[in-house]
Amino acid sequence: MQSNIMAVTGNPALHSLSPVLMNAAASANGLPYRYLRLPAESAQEAVDVFNALDLRGMNVTAPFKHEIIPLLDHLTDNATKADAVNCVYRRDGALWGDNTDITGVELTLKKYPEYIAQGKMLVIGSGGAANAVIIAGQNLGLEVTVAARNQEALAALKQKYNVLSTSLKHITSTINNYPIIVQALPSGAVVFDPNVLTANHVVLDANYKDSIFEKSAAKIGFNFLSGRNWLVNQAVPAFKTFAGCDVDASVMYDALDNYHLDYQGRIALVGFMGVGKTTAGRELAYALNYRFIDMDHELERREGMSITEIFAQKGEEYFREIESNLLLEYADEVDIILSCGGGTVKSAENRQVLRDNFVTLWLYASAAYCIDGLDVSNRPLLQCDNRLEVATQMLQERIPLYADSAYGIVSVENLTKKQTAKKLYEQIVNTFGI
Repeated sequence: MQSNIMAVTGNPALHSLSPVLMNAAASANGLPYRYLRLPAESAQEAVDVFNALDLRGMNVTAPFKHEIIPLLDHLTDNATKADAVNCVYRRDGALWGDNTDITGVELTLKKYPEYIAQGKMLVIGSGGAANAVIIAGQNLGLEVTVAARNQEALAALKQKYNVLSTSLKHITSTINNYPIIVQALPSGAVVFDPNVLTANHVVLDANYKDSIFEKSAAKIGFNFLSGRNWLVNQAVPAFKTFAGCDVDASVMYDALDNYHLDYQGRIALVGFMGVGKTTAGRELAYALNYRFIDMDHELERREGMSITEIFAQKGEEYFREIESNLLLEYADEVDIILSCGGGTVKSAENRQVLRDNFVTLWLYASAAYCIDGLDVSNRPLLQCDNRLEVATQMLQERIPLYADSAYGIVSVENLTKKQTAKKLYEQIVNTFGI
Protein backbone atom coordinates (compact mmCIF):
# COMPACT_ATOMS: atom_id res chain seq x y z
CA MET A 1 0.00 0.00 0.00
CA GLN A 2 1.39 3.37 -1.02
CA SER A 3 2.50 5.51 1.90
CA ASN A 4 1.30 9.02 2.63
CA ILE A 5 4.85 10.36 2.50
CA MET A 6 6.28 12.63 -0.20
CA ALA A 7 9.73 14.19 -0.38
CA VAL A 8 12.19 16.41 -2.20
CA THR A 9 15.66 15.02 -2.78
CA GLY A 10 18.98 16.58 -3.71
CA ASN A 11 22.39 17.28 -2.27
CA PRO A 12 21.94 19.41 -0.28
CA ALA A 13 18.18 19.30 0.32
CA LEU A 14 17.54 20.49 3.89
CA HIS A 15 17.22 24.08 2.60
CA SER A 16 14.33 23.28 0.24
CA LEU A 17 11.09 25.26 0.48
CA SER A 18 9.11 22.56 -1.34
CA PRO A 19 7.83 21.07 1.96
CA VAL A 20 6.37 24.47 2.88
CA LEU A 21 4.32 24.47 -0.33
CA MET A 22 3.33 20.80 -0.41
CA ASN A 23 2.40 20.45 3.25
CA ALA A 24 0.22 23.56 2.97
CA ALA A 25 -1.46 22.06 -0.10
CA ALA A 26 -2.10 18.77 1.69
CA SER A 27 -3.53 20.56 4.70
CA ALA A 28 -5.81 22.72 2.53
CA ASN A 29 -7.20 19.56 0.94
CA GLY A 30 -7.62 17.77 4.27
CA LEU A 31 -5.15 15.07 3.26
CA PRO A 32 -3.02 13.18 5.82
CA TYR A 33 0.12 13.54 3.70
CA ARG A 34 3.56 14.57 4.94
CA TYR A 35 6.21 16.02 2.64
CA LEU A 36 9.83 15.90 3.81
CA ARG A 37 13.34 16.82 2.74
CA LEU A 38 15.52 13.88 1.68
CA PRO A 39 19.22 14.77 1.42
CA ALA A 40 21.00 12.00 -0.48
CA GLU A 41 24.50 11.19 -1.66
CA SER A 42 23.27 9.95 -5.04
CA ALA A 43 20.18 9.54 -7.17
CA GLN A 44 20.40 5.80 -6.52
CA GLU A 45 20.15 6.37 -2.78
CA ALA A 46 17.13 8.62 -3.29
CA VAL A 47 15.36 6.01 -5.45
CA ASP A 48 16.20 3.30 -2.90
CA VAL A 49 14.47 5.32 -0.19
CA PHE A 50 11.58 6.08 -2.54
CA ASN A 51 11.07 2.36 -3.06
CA ALA A 52 11.70 1.29 0.53
CA LEU A 53 9.12 3.73 1.89
CA ASP A 54 6.86 3.49 -1.18
CA LEU A 55 6.70 7.28 -1.39
CA ARG A 56 3.66 8.87 -2.98
CA GLY A 57 5.90 11.20 -4.98
CA MET A 58 9.34 12.79 -4.97
CA ASN A 59 10.63 16.05 -6.36
CA VAL A 60 14.22 16.10 -7.55
CA THR A 61 16.65 18.99 -7.40
CA ALA A 62 20.36 19.47 -8.12
CA PRO A 63 22.48 17.54 -8.76
CA PHE A 64 20.22 14.55 -9.51
CA LYS A 65 17.90 15.84 -12.25
CA HIS A 66 19.82 14.06 -15.00
CA GLU A 67 21.49 11.36 -12.90
CA ILE A 68 18.12 9.89 -11.90
CA ILE A 69 16.92 9.24 -15.46
CA PRO A 70 18.50 5.76 -15.95
CA LEU A 71 16.82 4.63 -12.72
CA LEU A 72 13.33 5.34 -14.07
CA ASP A 73 11.08 3.29 -16.35
CA HIS A 74 9.39 6.07 -18.33
CA LEU A 75 9.71 9.80 -19.00
CA THR A 76 7.05 12.34 -19.98
CA ASP A 77 7.55 14.40 -23.14
CA ASN A 78 8.78 17.42 -21.16
CA ALA A 79 11.31 15.33 -19.22
CA THR A 80 12.53 13.79 -22.46
CA LYS A 81 12.93 17.19 -24.11
CA ALA A 82 14.82 18.62 -21.14
CA ASP A 83 16.81 15.45 -20.45
CA ALA A 84 16.09 16.28 -16.83
CA VAL A 85 13.58 15.17 -14.20
CA ASN A 86 12.27 17.10 -11.21
CA CYS A 87 9.28 14.94 -10.38
CA VAL A 88 9.18 11.15 -9.77
CA TYR A 89 6.04 9.10 -9.20
CA ARG A 90 4.76 5.54 -9.59
CA ARG A 91 1.99 4.47 -11.97
CA ASP A 92 0.95 0.85 -12.48
CA GLY A 93 4.11 -0.40 -10.82
CA ALA A 94 6.46 1.67 -12.99
CA LEU A 95 8.54 4.71 -12.06
CA TRP A 96 7.85 7.82 -14.12
CA GLY A 97 9.84 11.03 -14.42
CA ASP A 98 8.33 14.40 -15.31
CA ASN A 99 9.66 17.94 -15.55
CA THR A 100 7.23 20.41 -13.99
CA ASP A 101 9.91 23.13 -14.06
CA ILE A 102 8.81 23.59 -17.66
CA THR A 103 5.14 23.70 -16.72
CA GLY A 104 5.99 26.19 -14.00
CA VAL A 105 7.46 28.67 -16.49
CA GLU A 106 4.51 28.20 -18.83
CA LEU A 107 1.95 28.83 -16.09
CA THR A 108 3.88 31.88 -14.90
CA LEU A 109 4.11 33.50 -18.34
CA LYS A 110 0.54 32.65 -19.32
CA LYS A 111 -0.58 35.46 -17.01
CA TYR A 112 0.59 37.83 -19.79
CA PRO A 113 -1.04 36.61 -23.01
CA GLU A 114 -0.59 39.97 -24.74
CA TYR A 115 3.17 39.62 -24.36
CA ILE A 116 3.15 36.00 -25.51
CA ALA A 117 1.25 37.15 -28.59
CA GLN A 118 4.26 39.27 -29.58
CA GLY A 119 6.13 36.01 -30.13
CA LYS A 120 9.63 36.60 -28.75
CA MET A 121 11.52 35.73 -25.58
CA LEU A 122 15.09 36.32 -24.42
CA VAL A 123 16.70 33.82 -22.06
CA ILE A 124 19.79 34.90 -20.16
CA GLY A 125 21.95 32.00 -18.97
CA SER A 126 22.93 28.57 -20.24
CA GLY A 127 22.70 26.34 -17.14
CA GLY A 128 20.16 23.67 -16.28
CA ALA A 129 17.38 26.17 -15.59
CA ALA A 130 17.76 27.62 -19.08
CA ASN A 131 16.76 24.29 -20.63
CA ALA A 132 13.38 24.36 -18.89
CA VAL A 133 12.82 28.00 -19.85
CA ILE A 134 13.64 27.38 -23.51
CA ILE A 135 11.27 24.41 -23.75
CA ALA A 136 8.52 26.35 -21.98
CA GLY A 137 8.96 29.23 -24.43
CA GLN A 138 8.83 26.92 -27.42
CA ASN A 139 5.77 25.15 -25.98
CA LEU A 140 4.11 28.59 -25.86
CA GLY A 141 5.01 29.18 -29.51
CA LEU A 142 7.70 31.78 -28.86
CA GLU A 143 10.86 32.42 -30.85
CA VAL A 144 13.56 31.95 -28.22
CA THR A 145 16.89 33.77 -28.18
CA VAL A 146 19.61 32.93 -25.65
CA ALA A 147 22.43 35.11 -24.32
CA ALA A 148 25.16 33.59 -22.17
CA ARG A 149 28.82 33.97 -21.20
CA ASN A 150 29.58 30.26 -21.59
CA GLN A 151 29.93 29.96 -25.34
CA GLU A 152 30.34 26.19 -25.30
CA ALA A 153 27.12 25.72 -23.34
CA LEU A 154 25.38 28.26 -25.56
CA ALA A 155 26.43 26.36 -28.68
CA ALA A 156 25.05 23.17 -27.19
CA LEU A 157 21.69 24.83 -26.49
CA LYS A 158 21.51 26.17 -30.05
CA GLN A 159 22.11 22.71 -31.47
CA LYS A 160 19.78 20.93 -29.05
CA TYR A 161 16.80 23.31 -29.24
CA ASN A 162 17.40 25.22 -32.48
CA VAL A 163 17.30 28.58 -30.67
CA LEU A 164 18.80 31.90 -31.72
CA SER A 165 21.61 33.62 -29.83
CA THR A 166 22.68 37.18 -29.15
CA SER A 167 25.75 38.79 -27.61
CA LEU A 168 25.76 39.79 -23.97
CA LYS A 169 28.11 42.66 -24.83
CA HIS A 170 25.45 44.40 -26.90
CA ILE A 171 22.39 43.27 -25.00
CA THR A 172 21.31 46.76 -23.91
CA SER A 173 20.96 47.84 -27.54
CA THR A 174 18.70 44.89 -28.41
CA ILE A 175 16.75 44.47 -25.19
CA ASN A 176 13.65 46.19 -26.58
CA ASN A 177 13.34 43.45 -29.21
CA TYR A 178 12.17 41.04 -26.53
CA PRO A 179 8.91 41.67 -24.67
CA ILE A 180 9.57 38.64 -22.43
CA ILE A 181 12.90 38.25 -20.65
CA VAL A 182 13.83 35.37 -18.37
CA GLN A 183 17.04 35.51 -16.35
CA ALA A 184 18.16 31.99 -15.40
CA LEU A 185 21.34 32.85 -13.52
CA PRO A 186 22.60 32.32 -9.96
CA SER A 187 21.55 34.83 -7.32
CA GLY A 188 23.47 38.10 -7.53
CA ALA A 189 24.57 37.74 -11.16
CA VAL A 190 24.28 40.98 -13.17
CA VAL A 191 24.71 41.05 -16.95
CA PHE A 192 22.92 44.30 -17.78
CA ASP A 193 21.51 47.35 -16.05
CA PRO A 194 17.82 46.66 -15.33
CA ASN A 195 17.09 50.38 -15.61
CA VAL A 196 17.27 50.08 -19.41
CA LEU A 197 14.02 48.11 -19.32
CA THR A 198 10.68 49.77 -20.05
CA ALA A 199 7.06 49.34 -19.07
CA ASN A 200 6.70 47.16 -22.17
CA HIS A 201 8.65 44.24 -20.67
CA VAL A 202 7.79 41.16 -18.64
CA VAL A 203 10.79 39.92 -16.66
CA LEU A 204 10.98 36.58 -14.85
CA ASP A 205 13.98 36.07 -12.57
CA ALA A 206 14.66 32.47 -11.52
CA ASN A 207 15.76 33.73 -8.09
CA TYR A 208 12.97 34.03 -5.58
CA LYS A 209 14.65 36.55 -3.29
CA ASP A 210 17.01 39.50 -3.67
CA SER A 211 16.38 39.91 -7.38
CA ILE A 212 18.26 42.74 -9.12
CA PHE A 213 15.05 43.57 -11.03
CA GLU A 214 12.67 44.18 -8.16
CA LYS A 215 13.55 47.80 -7.34
CA SER A 216 13.81 48.78 -11.01
CA ALA A 217 10.39 47.28 -11.70
CA ALA A 218 8.85 49.39 -8.95
CA LYS A 219 10.49 52.52 -10.38
CA ILE A 220 10.04 51.92 -14.11
CA GLY A 221 6.80 49.94 -14.10
CA PHE A 222 7.74 46.84 -16.06
CA ASN A 223 6.10 43.56 -15.10
CA PHE A 224 8.37 41.69 -12.70
CA LEU A 225 7.97 38.04 -11.70
CA SER A 226 10.23 36.64 -9.01
CA GLY A 227 11.29 33.02 -8.89
CA ARG A 228 8.67 32.38 -6.22
CA ASN A 229 6.11 32.39 -9.07
CA TRP A 230 8.10 29.71 -10.85
CA LEU A 231 8.56 27.81 -7.58
CA VAL A 232 4.83 27.74 -6.88
CA ASN A 233 3.75 27.08 -10.44
CA GLN A 234 6.02 24.04 -10.76
CA ALA A 235 4.74 22.74 -7.40
CA VAL A 236 1.04 22.97 -8.32
CA PRO A 237 1.16 20.31 -11.10
CA ALA A 238 3.56 18.18 -9.04
CA PHE A 239 1.11 18.16 -6.13
CA LYS A 240 -1.72 17.14 -8.45
CA THR A 241 0.41 14.27 -9.78
CA PHE A 242 1.32 13.07 -6.29
CA ALA A 243 -1.97 13.65 -4.48
CA GLY A 244 -4.47 13.28 -7.31
CA CYS A 245 -6.21 16.59 -6.63
CA ASP A 246 -5.85 20.27 -7.46
CA VAL A 247 -4.70 23.03 -5.14
CA ASP A 248 -5.19 26.77 -5.46
CA ALA A 249 -1.79 28.43 -5.93
CA SER A 250 -2.77 31.06 -3.35
CA VAL A 251 -2.47 28.40 -0.65
CA MET A 252 1.20 27.94 -1.54
CA TYR A 253 1.89 31.67 -1.83
CA ASP A 254 0.38 32.24 1.62
CA ALA A 255 2.50 29.44 3.07
CA LEU A 256 5.65 31.00 1.61
CA ASP A 257 4.74 34.43 2.98
CA ASN A 258 4.18 33.04 6.48
CA TYR A 259 7.16 30.68 6.63
CA HIS A 260 10.13 31.45 8.81
CA LEU A 261 12.64 28.98 10.18
CA ASP A 262 14.40 30.36 13.24
CA TYR A 263 17.28 27.93 13.55
CA GLN A 264 18.38 27.77 17.17
CA GLY A 265 20.78 24.86 16.91
CA ARG A 266 18.05 22.62 18.30
CA ILE A 267 18.26 19.28 16.49
CA ALA A 268 16.34 16.14 17.37
CA LEU A 269 17.12 12.70 15.98
CA VAL A 270 14.27 10.22 15.68
CA GLY A 271 14.21 6.73 14.25
CA PHE A 272 13.94 3.10 15.10
CA MET A 273 15.96 1.53 17.90
CA GLY A 274 19.46 0.59 16.78
CA VAL A 275 19.52 3.02 13.86
CA GLY A 276 22.39 4.98 15.40
CA LYS A 277 20.76 8.00 17.03
CA THR A 278 22.95 7.84 20.13
CA THR A 279 26.34 7.00 18.62
CA ALA A 280 25.99 9.22 15.56
CA GLY A 281 24.30 11.93 17.61
CA ARG A 282 27.18 12.09 20.06
CA GLU A 283 29.69 12.34 17.18
CA LEU A 284 27.59 15.06 15.55
CA ALA A 285 27.33 17.05 18.78
CA TYR A 286 31.10 16.90 19.20
CA ALA A 287 31.67 18.11 15.63
CA LEU A 288 29.22 21.01 16.07
CA ASN A 289 30.28 21.78 19.64
CA TYR A 290 26.70 21.22 20.77
CA ARG A 291 25.42 19.60 23.94
CA PHE A 292 24.31 15.98 23.49
CA ILE A 293 21.38 14.42 25.33
CA ASP A 294 20.25 10.82 24.99
CA MET A 295 16.68 10.82 26.28
CA ASP A 296 16.63 7.15 27.26
CA HIS A 297 19.88 7.47 29.21
CA GLU A 298 18.70 10.66 30.87
CA LEU A 299 15.45 9.03 31.94
CA GLU A 300 17.35 6.06 33.38
CA ARG A 301 19.59 8.44 35.32
CA ARG A 302 16.67 10.37 36.77
CA GLU A 303 14.62 7.30 37.62
CA GLY A 304 17.58 5.34 38.97
CA MET A 305 16.65 2.22 37.02
CA SER A 306 16.88 0.81 33.50
CA ILE A 307 14.14 1.23 30.91
CA THR A 308 13.35 -2.46 31.21
CA GLU A 309 12.85 -1.99 34.94
CA ILE A 310 10.72 1.12 34.43
CA PHE A 311 8.49 -0.81 32.02
CA ALA A 312 8.27 -3.78 34.39
CA GLN A 313 7.67 -1.85 37.61
CA LYS A 314 5.77 1.24 36.47
CA GLY A 315 4.45 0.36 33.02
CA GLU A 316 4.81 1.85 29.55
CA GLU A 317 2.19 4.55 30.20
CA TYR A 318 4.30 5.98 33.03
CA PHE A 319 7.43 5.81 30.89
CA ARG A 320 5.76 7.67 28.02
CA GLU A 321 4.55 10.39 30.39
CA ILE A 322 7.98 11.16 31.81
CA GLU A 323 9.43 10.92 28.30
CA SER A 324 7.00 13.63 27.11
CA ASN A 325 7.85 15.85 30.06
CA LEU A 326 11.56 15.52 29.29
CA LEU A 327 11.01 16.42 25.63
CA LEU A 328 9.20 19.61 26.65
CA GLU A 329 12.03 20.44 29.01
CA TYR A 330 14.51 20.54 26.12
CA ALA A 331 12.21 22.38 23.69
CA ASP A 332 13.72 25.76 24.65
CA GLU A 333 17.38 24.70 24.69
CA VAL A 334 19.83 25.96 22.08
CA ASP A 335 22.82 24.25 20.47
CA ILE A 336 21.65 20.79 21.44
CA ILE A 337 21.46 17.38 19.79
CA LEU A 338 18.63 15.36 21.28
CA SER A 339 18.54 11.62 20.64
CA CYS A 340 14.92 10.57 21.07
CA GLY A 341 13.80 7.13 22.16
CA GLY A 342 12.44 4.89 19.44
CA GLY A 343 8.89 5.30 20.74
CA THR A 344 8.93 9.04 21.47
CA VAL A 345 6.94 9.68 18.29
CA LYS A 346 4.04 7.45 19.44
CA SER A 347 2.53 10.50 21.15
CA ALA A 348 0.80 13.06 18.90
CA GLU A 349 1.75 15.76 21.41
CA ASN A 350 5.40 14.76 21.17
CA ARG A 351 5.28 14.87 17.38
CA GLN A 352 3.87 18.38 17.56
CA VAL A 353 6.65 19.47 19.92
CA LEU A 354 9.26 17.99 17.59
CA ARG A 355 7.78 19.76 14.54
CA ASP A 356 7.40 23.11 16.27
CA ASN A 357 10.62 23.34 18.24
CA PHE A 358 13.32 21.21 16.61
CA VAL A 359 14.92 20.55 13.27
CA THR A 360 13.91 16.91 13.56
CA LEU A 361 15.84 14.47 11.40
CA TRP A 362 14.49 10.98 10.90
CA LEU A 363 17.33 8.47 10.58
CA TYR A 364 15.93 5.75 8.37
CA ALA A 365 17.19 2.21 7.81
CA SER A 366 15.57 -1.20 7.42
CA ALA A 367 14.60 -3.23 10.47
CA ALA A 368 17.27 -5.81 9.58
CA TYR A 369 19.96 -3.12 9.66
CA CYS A 370 18.68 -1.69 12.93
CA ILE A 371 18.63 -4.92 14.93
CA ASP A 372 21.81 -6.43 13.51
CA GLY A 373 24.04 -6.88 16.55
CA LEU A 374 21.64 -4.89 18.74
CA ASP A 375 21.84 -5.59 22.48
CA VAL A 376 18.20 -6.20 23.43
CA SER A 377 18.81 -6.61 27.15
CA ASN A 378 17.42 -3.11 27.62
CA ARG A 379 14.92 -3.35 24.77
CA PRO A 380 11.83 -4.88 26.37
CA LEU A 381 9.78 -4.84 23.16
CA LEU A 382 12.34 -6.99 21.33
CA GLN A 383 12.89 -9.64 23.98
CA CYS A 384 11.27 -12.38 21.92
CA ASP A 385 12.21 -15.23 19.59
CA ASN A 386 10.91 -13.79 16.29
CA ARG A 387 12.89 -10.58 16.71
CA LEU A 388 13.16 -9.53 13.04
CA GLU A 389 9.47 -10.12 12.39
CA VAL A 390 8.50 -8.06 15.44
CA ALA A 391 10.98 -5.31 14.59
CA THR A 392 9.75 -5.11 11.00
CA GLN A 393 6.16 -4.79 12.15
CA MET A 394 7.08 -2.15 14.72
CA LEU A 395 9.02 -0.13 12.15
CA GLN A 396 6.15 -0.23 9.65
CA GLU A 397 3.77 1.01 12.31
CA ARG A 398 6.09 3.86 13.26
CA ILE A 399 7.07 5.05 9.79
CA PRO A 400 4.10 7.45 9.48
CA LEU A 401 4.81 8.68 13.01
CA TYR A 402 8.47 9.43 12.25
CA ALA A 403 7.35 11.20 9.08
CA ASP A 404 4.78 13.24 10.99
CA SER A 405 7.45 14.55 13.37
CA ALA A 406 10.29 15.14 10.92
CA TYR A 407 11.83 18.04 9.04
CA GLY A 408 13.85 15.65 6.90
CA ILE A 409 14.72 11.99 6.25
CA VAL A 410 18.33 10.84 6.27
CA SER A 411 18.98 7.33 5.00
CA VAL A 412 21.70 5.56 7.00
CA GLU A 413 21.35 2.12 5.44
CA ASN A 414 24.81 0.52 5.11
CA LEU A 415 26.52 3.47 6.83
CA THR A 416 28.72 3.20 9.88
CA LYS A 417 27.80 5.46 12.77
CA LYS A 418 30.78 7.71 11.96
CA GLN A 419 29.62 7.96 8.36
CA THR A 420 26.12 8.80 9.56
CA ALA A 421 27.49 11.59 11.76
CA LYS A 422 29.57 12.94 8.86
CA LYS A 423 26.57 12.94 6.55
CA LEU A 424 24.45 14.77 9.11
CA TYR A 425 27.20 17.28 9.82
CA GLU A 426 27.71 18.15 6.16
CA GLN A 427 24.00 18.61 5.50
CA ILE A 428 23.49 20.77 8.59
CA VAL A 429 26.52 22.96 7.96
CA ASN A 430 25.66 23.42 4.27
CA THR A 431 22.08 24.34 5.11
CA PHE A 432 22.40 26.52 8.19
CA GLY A 433 25.88 27.95 7.62
CA ILE A 434 27.23 27.02 11.03
